[in-house]
Amino acid sequence: MSTLSDIAFEHQRRREALTHRATVQSVRRFRQINVADLDSGWDAFAPALVADVAAAQVTAARQSAPYLSRVASSYGTRTESAALIPEAFGGIMLDGREVGPALYGAVAGTKTLIGKGMAPARAFEVGASFLATLVGAAVQDMGRQADNTLATGKGWTHYVRVVNAGACSRCSILAGKSDYRTAFLRHPRCKCTSAPIEGDGGKPVPDGLYGSPEEHFDSLSAAEQDRIYTKAGAYAIRNGADPISVVNARRGAMNAGGLGKPNRMVKTTIGIKADGSPLQVFLTGEGTTVRSSFGRSEVAKSGEWAKEGRYRRTTTLRLMPEQIQIMAGDNAVRARELLERYGYLR
Repeated sequence: MSTLSDIAFEHQRRREALTHRATVQSVRRFRQINVADLDSGWDAFAPALVADVAAAQVTAARQSAPYLSRVASSYGTRTESAALIPEAFGGIMLDGREVGPALYGAVAGTKTLIGKGMAPARAFEVGASFLATLVGAAVQDMGRQADNTLATGKGWTHYVRVVNAGACSRCSILAGKSDYRTAFLRHPRCKCTSAPIEGDGGKPVPDGLYGSPEEHFDSLSAAEQDRIYTKAGAYAIRNGADPISVVNARRGAMNAGGLGKPNRMVKTTIGIKADGSPLQVFLTGEGTTVRSSFGRSEVAKSGEWAKEGRYRRTTTLRLMPEQIQIMAGDNAVRARELLERYGYLR
């Protein structure tokens, strides 16, 4: 008999293959549109494109019943009787919009970029890429909704996130147990799925599935750790930092980017060195409000805070893991001291 992890990953591969086929087919139809007459081209091809995506969504929903039946068999469990209506998951996006108007965003985005001076051919390819993202999200999201809906109907109350191979850092820190009352957090083109687990979530996660961000991190090679978490982030985690804190810190990092440019961290000047040159460091605003553990601890120690919009924040500057790596280098003791000092290590 197949194990739960075998069943879960096979289901994920089937869903991913379906999504890939739908995406390729949709982009192929989109590229038949004449970039010189986008609206007329969209009117001509949109009905077939929307029908393709809706059909893929229904197919994704139909995958749920055999998947959950196999999950129940792997546990030797009898679940409650419930039947999914797959057609209910076709033709809509996760936010409730109809598929057609949502996909038209690829045309609107293309026109906007041309209006800003981008070459029409290049703008059209950006629009095609955006369409691929929308189609992938439409199929994956409705497939996950179908899985979770039927699981709830059958009486499952908890699940474990099945982190996709090659998942990004934001998905990898969500490895572990949750319940079906909690929304499945995802990003565009997210390929993660879920697998029901028995009981109230207090039991160990079945073998082959990750029960925590630390388990997922430890399963990776050093090269994969560096790729997914960045070299500095992986360095911090190897030195004992909490993966969730490290990844979240990047969300609030000081960044610089723009249209057509990659989003990258930039250093912030916080003073002047003895030689007169600027003292620059990588900083993050994440975790600095008084509602966070780091911000609350800093305010308790110093008694100082500043009002920023609706929130109070500590006046202590919080260093990014990248900056800590620069400062500590190969000194593991110093690295742990700094990671603890700036709220990455308990």
